[in-house]
Amino acid sequence: MFDTHSSIISHTLANADAPHVRQHDFLSAGTEVTFLDTGVIKFEPNTACDTSLVISCAVHGNETAPIEIISRIIDDLLAEEQKCGQRILFILANPWSMVAAERFVDLNMNRLFCGQWQHQDLTLKEVKRAAKLEAYVANFYAEEPVTVTQRFHYDCHTAIKDSARARFALYPFVADRKIPDSQKAFLDQADIQTLLLQQSAGNTFSSFSASTQQAQSFTLELGKVKPFGENDLSQFSGIDGALRKLISGDALPNRSARPVDCFSVCHEIERTSEQWQFLVADESANFAEFLPGQLIWQDGEHEYRVGDEPEYLVFPNRQVPIGQRAGLMLRKLS
Repeated sequence: MFDTHSSIISHTLANADAPHVRQHDFLSAGTEVTFLDTGVIKFEPNTACDTSLVISCAVHGNETAPIEIISRIIDDLLAEEQKCGQRILFILANPWSMVAAERFVDLNMNRLFCGQWQHQDLTLKEVKRAAKLEAYVANFYAEEPVTVTQRFHYDCHTAIKDSARARFALYPFVADRKIPDSQKAFLDQADIQTLLLQQSAGNTFSSFSASTQQAQSFTLELGKVKPFGENDLSQFSGIDGALRKLISGDALPNRSARPVDCFSVCHEIERTSEQWQFLVADESANFAEFLPGQLIWQDGEHEYRVGDEPEYLVFPNRQVPIGQRAGLMLRKLS
């Protein structure tokens, strides 16, 4: 069995390339614990529960704050210092990029889901891992008991850029679906007051669980990228507390106490050629405001200008390969 005196981070880093042997045991309270793979661990309580909960991080290995937060929760569950009242699948997604302290090793893993891994070099570690993670999540939901009535997936990240809004959530697009008030209440509990509603199908990890597994799924941006050991984890008490309450089986409010500001994607920026110009300063922060008529990008005769009301930019990155997303333009919803 996994050594409960060793951090799950240390275990994952040490075993990134080790052949995995599935491990299975029970805690004294009767919780069933299964190590499915390096960085993939499942908890099943011995009492009836109503929720199947996937909590993931390290899709980008240098986004260390969520890794540290989730590692502490796992360690506390293993030490039985945290109550386990729901089914949980924890995923530290990209152990190789964790070891390298880089966003990714060969390919951006968060563009490989919803089957996109099938169109890549299947010998690459991150490609094979994305395929495995899809299977682990699908199997976890398929194995749930009849008492389970809700599925959640929170994929936790930190952003490369500074942000005018320190924490925000992205809600993947699924046709004819609206976010429940209970999930806005969860975001409020997690100290996240900004929600970005995506308007087209994606290939991120949270998009996979939303579109193929019918889960209420979010990408959570919780702050800025920092190396291991340099995070002030007190700044993440909101998400830590909200996840722990959910894991315990404690009821969360049905409605948020504070308003959640909603934004909608109005334009996805794509780098279209070598001549493509991104006319935004490199130091622009997430949620930087751009005024009507302002030119954002240009490629020959093609261009994008802000429409008749202010727009906001997130995830600006001029260095992406041709054909990939270089940012999202948003409008604030009333």
